[in-house]
Amino acid sequence: MKTRMLMTGMLAGLSLVGISPAIAQVPANGNFETGTIASWTAGGDARTGAIRATNITPTTSITIPEGIWAAAISTGPGQLAQGPIDFDGLGGANDYDQSWLQSTFTMPAGATSVAFDWGFASSEQNEPDQYDDLMDVTVNGTRIMTRSSCKLNGSSYSPFPNANCQNATVVDHTVNNTAIAALRTINLRFGSPAFQRICLPLPNGIATGSSVNLRFTVSDQNDRQVDSTLFIDNVQVKTSCNEVGSIVQLTNTGGGFVEVKGGGFAARVAGARNLASDATGKIVSFVTNGNISANPSLLDQIYTWDGTAFTRATGLTVQSGGTIQALAMASQNNGRYLAIAAKLVDTDNTEVYRYDRTTNTLTAITSTAGCDNTSPSISGDGGVIAYESTCNALTGSGTSKKIVVWNGTANSASLFGTAACTMAEPALTKNANGRYLAFKSTCVHNGTNADGNSEIYRFDRGATGTNSGTTTGNFVRITDTANTVQNTSPVLDGSATGLYVYFISSGNLTPTAPIFNSDLSLEIFRYQVGAGTPLTQRTNSSDSYYIGVDVQMDGAIDYAYERVSLLNGQFSVGRRQINGTAGAADPEDNLATGNSTNTVRIGRDSLVPVVNFISAENFLGTNADVNPEVWQGRVQ
Repeated sequence: MKTRMLMTGMLAGLSLVGISPAIAQVPANGNFETGTIASWTAGGDARTGAIRATNITPTTSITIPEGIWAAAISTGPGQLAQGPIDFDGLGGANDYDQSWLQSTFTMPAGATSVAFDWGFASSEQNEPDQYDDLMDVTVNGTRIMTRSSCKLNGSSYSPFPNANCQNATVVDHTVNNTAIAALRTINLRFGSPAFQRICLPLPNGIATGSSVNLRFTVSDQNDRQVDSTLFIDNVQVKTSCNEVGSIVQLTNTGGGFVEVKGGGFAARVAGARNLASDATGKIVSFVTNGNISANPSLLDQIYTWDGTAFTRATGLTVQSGGTIQALAMASQNNGRYLAIAAKLVDTDNTEVYRYDRTTNTLTAITSTAGCDNTSPSISGDGGVIAYESTCNALTGSGTSKKIVVWNGTANSASLFGTAACTMAEPALTKNANGRYLAFKSTCVHNGTNADGNSEIYRFDRGATGTNSGTTTGNFVRITDTANTVQNTSPVLDGSATGLYVYFISSGNLTPTAPIFNSDLSLEIFRYQVGAGTPLTQRTNSSDSYYIGVDVQMDGAIDYAYERVSLLNGQFSVGRRQINGTAGAADPEDNLATGNSTNTVRIGRDSLVPVVNFISAENFLGTNADVNPEVWQGRVQ
């Protein structure tokens, strides 16, 4: 059985860098930082070349993901020579103006995948459906990816899935300032693209040492006049799609335990879950049933990593059959206080507790029967806890789930009325007094909600925390969506005014903004109180869903994300940074991509963002038994 890794001093600089799965310089000039397409071959109409931000008007319209150069492959400008051909296999020779860029290289040993950044900017977004320009990526003639023009009306004439739309309205960016005549005067009618990172498996049967042809192709569909342009960058052949940044593994547990229980057997396998961190991100608490110290029966315990060593919450004892449901850490005072939802014994219901790590004192916030109190959130100073409850004695709502707030001395029993509706996912501001609370709810707090969908709200508890939950003026309704839309995972920043609310939604909540959600995927949104345009969409992916978000004390700068690829099922975590240019894509620093990640949390150590998460991946060769472990990364 593995035991805890020796961690003393290990995090002093977090200088351990993950083993890169990329294969050096394959293909050659894959980042185009030569400022040319050297080592690549252009074909078809050959409307290709290296490009940088200063080649596009306006010059601030595009963010190159790696270095300052990328490659562009276009169906224009205007009418070219290629065609008619049947590019998409739809059965008609109605495709024109084809150009491609390819690299030919020798298959490296161990290669399994190819990764690249891409964006497909189409001027066909508001043209009739049949003008559905095309792109594909092939390896030795086998397609590994296809896309067609995004359409503002959501249509797709071709069998290829739509790429992301760019702007919702015409902005007419142009490629002018470039020495590449093949690209000059190209019109990006709806703007420059926001790059996305993708990693795809290479086709089976390519032997090590054999010749490989990697080709990126674009083509007009049904016309020659209105153009589309594919941008690519940072093309890498890799040993896997597990991309790893500057991360370290904090825990290292293993083993299992089986006991006779209730006439049968109960099995427990070691693993970490329910991660929480303070404002710096350096202090991390988590639930584990691993045998880190004196836990041979693998019962749930809480440990905290303070940057040097682990300590156990000795005042909390979970017996056989008990479990810890959720955990939150106060952002201030080195994460002194924890909010815990736990069933301490087999016959108990889930109750909420506050744990003082300094005095090892456990305080019961709830004491109920026949109901549950779950999913707590805690203020920065640990003096306020909000949680979900199905206990009528606390909510006055029967068994309907509501949010209750403990103000340091008592639970507020009448905070949100008695309607037969549900409230969930409370998130207090990370500042000291927890004045503001974000949550999702099917209830009517202000306005109407006839379809009963879960909407995102922000509630002002008042300077003294006594504002009534029945007063509509205390609520800001952030979303107003149909019941086909999923709104979830609200989180507040740590400002004194509760300025920023981040959340995830599948709605097209900003349809006329530069970044919008035409494909109704799960994306991260931000609401800024008092802003002229308060709601903005921060992510935009056509092949992934965002499933986790967290924000620093200052919600204007950094936030952490977790997403899952719809193409290969891989999970990714990392940091994104708010772009100060309105409508521009937020730059991203990916820390880890693998088969398993969850519970991402972010803090800031002086000027360095720190991202914590849980994963069962063997990122660094230190987790061979693939137990869920705690990982920490720094975005230098």
